[in-house]
Amino acid sequence: MMSWGSHNFIVDKKKETQMFRMNVQGHHHKGHVYIFLNGLDLFDVYLTTTQGTIKDRTDEMGLYFDQLIEWIDKRVERIPEYTK
Repeated sequence: MMSWGSHNFIVDKKKETQMFRMNVQGHHHKGHVYIFLNGLDLFDVYLTTTQGTIKDRTDEMGLYFDQLIEWIDKRVERIPEYTK
């Protein structure tokens, strides 16, 4: 997460929707990352510009918790030169 330049963490706990948002300044994506918990107890992730235009999102099913970091990192920062 630190390599993404993440900052401005916001948690919104409205009754209908619970959401986590952060700003990122990564190699591939600069803007917002939104993480929602969906009705299947999986996570929906949206990458948007700072103006709210959706650039990428998870598929219809969502992600399990252990898939979150890898999915986001691949789209925000990871380049082939990085090793695991």
